[in-house]
Amino acid sequence: MYRMMVVDDLPIIVDRMVRLIDEHEQLELELIKAYSAFEALDLLKKIKIDIVLTDIKMPGMEGIELLHEIRKYWPRCKVIFLTSYDEFHYAKSAISGGGFDFILKFESDEVIIESVQKAVAALHDEYAALKQLHEAQMQKRQMIPLLQEQALSHLLYGKGRDIHGGKETLRELDIPLQSDMPVYVLVGRADDWGTITGAADRKLLLYAARNVAEELLGVSVVIVSATVEESKIACLLQPKACLNAARQEAVPADVWERTFSFVFESLPFLQSTCRDLLKLQFSFALGAEPVPLSQLPEAFDQLRSLFLSHAGAGKELRLTDRKSAAADNPSAAAAAQHKMQSFVIKKIELLGHYLETGMKAEFDQLYEEIMDDPARQSASGFLKLEVHHTLASVFLSYFRLHPPNPSLFAIVELGKLTQTDPDLSWEEMKASFATMADRIFAHKAAETKEIGKENLILWLNDYIGKHIAEDLSLARLAEIVHLSPVYLSRLYIQTAGVGISDYVNMCRMDKAKELLKNTHFKIYEIAEKVGYDSALSFIRFFKKQMNMTPQEYRNL
Repeated sequence: MYRMMVVDDLPIIVDRMVRLIDEHEQLELELIKAYSAFEALDLLKKIKIDIVLTDIKMPGMEGIELLHEIRKYWPRCKVIFLTSYDEFHYAKSAISGGGFDFILKFESDEVIIESVQKAVAALHDEYAALKQLHEAQMQKRQMIPLLQEQALSHLLYGKGRDIHGGKETLRELDIPLQSDMPVYVLVGRADDWGTITGAADRKLLLYAARNVAEELLGVSVVIVSATVEESKIACLLQPKACLNAARQEAVPADVWERTFSFVFESLPFLQSTCRDLLKLQFSFALGAEPVPLSQLPEAFDQLRSLFLSHAGAGKELRLTDRKSAAADNPSAAAAAQHKMQSFVIKKIELLGHYLETGMKAEFDQLYEEIMDDPARQSASGFLKLEVHHTLASVFLSYFRLHPPNPSLFAIVELGKLTQTDPDLSWEEMKASFATMADRIFAHKAAETKEIGKENLILWLNDYIGKHIAEDLSLARLAEIVHLSPVYLSRLYIQTAGVGISDYVNMCRMDKAKELLKNTHFKIYEIAEKVGYDSALSFIRFFKKQMNMTPQEYRNL
């Protein structure tokens, strides 16, 4: 319930207004009378007032002066001015100065009640917005750990390479790294899962390993970590001296060198702790030099490539790319293999996207390119096992998102994804994954044919809603459902009554408005999330649809 005060130096006016408003019980207002601006001010200092209906001309203190005083105590209070004809322009200027509305003293009852209803509605909207903001802030606090890990993952994989955006993210998410300072990169790999086959159990153990690393190394360095891929963790480290340093030059070179030595020398203890507490063997690769945030993806790729080299064959390894007798010192051929493997990992990850979106032709072409490379076929057996593991993770991720029904489960040998045969030949491995992919694509195609026209449109609408940031062109959607673009366009219009591109634009607009109102994402980030390659294209689209820019809509 809101509290409303009626102020006028004429008691007959005050009493009339109170009676009128009190008759409208649906307004649910607690009404208070004041027969002068001074009396009103005394009450305003003691209790919260949500709406004030006041005469604009009163002895001693006019309504405009009262408005300024009200603003000091209750900034959100809605002030409605009562005025006569000869005070009309005065009242209009009062509105521009912060008043909510003005009405003539002898207006009809309906006009007076309508003005009060508008004030109540405005209060409702404001409180709803404040509640929504509070809930969003509470949700953000709960999501902070997940958002921190996601932000670190984006930095490692080079998603959103704008370094300034990365620095802002560190501040917003309270990640305790100095964004202007370089970081050491440490990557850990679970060497052998043994009987642990469940994805949830593995993820929990990787999280526990991160906690062990943060506790052991955190005594001397600032450390943050993230789970990456299916069996690795990544840690970013800085000397604690960075916390008090204004710029990189303020941290002496010997401090960085001591940090490297401390971390590298701590790895045996870290490995033994993981082995004793988690019953899990870990190998680690530590970057030889600290790198700025902008170079994290390259440094991360280089360390991952160490695990795919001959030096990475084994268990509980301690690797570094430092050129010394104690570190991995690859030959020119091995170095070329490192570079090659960083590219093949990215290509294998792309297979997952093709599998998810039903792009069989693209999947087959890329798979042949990966598996028919003679350099990889002649590589060590350990590299073969790593490629098998990476491919298996692609299919496991797909089945995690799309649990197989009995008909698909019967023809897909899931055991091959969780158990690796060291004696499996390259050709046998290639044929095994190719067969599994063919069966998945065939099953997806059969499901699409059985859906029916109406259900096909419902399925497409659901797909569009879930993949709003991706390519949703007519050609792409037609490819997914195995129809020609012309036929799909005609079918969609006949069934849904609108063009498919119009529906996509509507979904993108709804999602954009939701993100603008309910999140703190920047405009370019929202543009990416609703499928636009550039912020400028998104702004043009939004302005054309809404007749205002995204920022203007957010500020409403």
